[in-house]
Amino acid sequence: KNARFGKIEAHEAVTAYGREVLLRAKEAAEDLGFSVLHLYVDGMWVRKEGCRAPKDFQPLLDEVRSRTSLPIALDGVYKWVAFLPSRQNKKIAVPNRYFGVFQDGEIKTRGIETRRHDTPEFIRGTQMRILEILAQASDMDDMKECLPEIRMLVREKQIALRTGRIPLEQLIVNQTVSRTLEEFKSPSPVFAALAELAESGKSLRPGQHVRLVYTRGLPRARAWDAGTEIDASTVNVERYRRLFGRAVETVLEPLVGLHALDELVAV
Repeated sequence: KNARFGKIEAHEAVTAYGREVLLRAKEAAEDLGFSVLHLYVDGMWVRKEGCRAPKDFQPLLDEVRSRTSLPIALDGVYKWVAFLPSRQNKKIAVPNRYFGVFQDGEIKTRGIETRRHDTPEFIRGTQMRILEILAQASDMDDMKECLPEIRMLVREKQIALRTGRIPLEQLIVNQTVSRTLEEFKSPSPVFAALAELAESGKSLRPGQHVRLVYTRGLPRARAWDAGTEIDASTVNVERYRRLFGRAVETVLEPLVGLHALDELVAV
């Protein structure tokens, strides 16, 4: 709807053709005895007993290519993969929100905190470290054996955050500026950061990124690039704790369930 060119009918046509091609690929997989786990725009995840090596999937690639007349490639063979539900409704899946580990140990993530530009490095790094620990596992039983190490890591990071031992540069949040300073109607963290930048003679346009650190009270954030020192004692630790807990929940919920997460991350 925000495109400067083209027509909605063109978009609808592309989407219709894409959906038709994806359905043909799904039918090809099922006809060859594969279970289709997930579909998303231009990707399909399948499983079949006995298929573990790339060559085992070649007949499927050939069949999909034959039925769709489009090129197709094998992205990789997973040791395990987790498709995540919506935060608002756990019964509804989110199309492009998942993480998994290929057989060669490579970690692939989509739609989670490690992929978001607004995730502080402290949280991104911890979530990635949890995934690296889980990547060593080959099945659910092995993954559960990793929980003690993960529990220790999570608690160490939470204590470091609570006691102010996380460097401020690892708490920086990158937010996209969506409006000019004059257009803000509430004192949001982005507004506070933009106002501080304006006082120092700097300005950002909508579409650019502002770097900020969440603080307690008003202002709700400090601009990292304003050139003024940020007092570490004013950091909004509680807000960062919530963001941290959400990132941990993202990667552990499929393994332990929500009922066990409180005990896992509590300090």
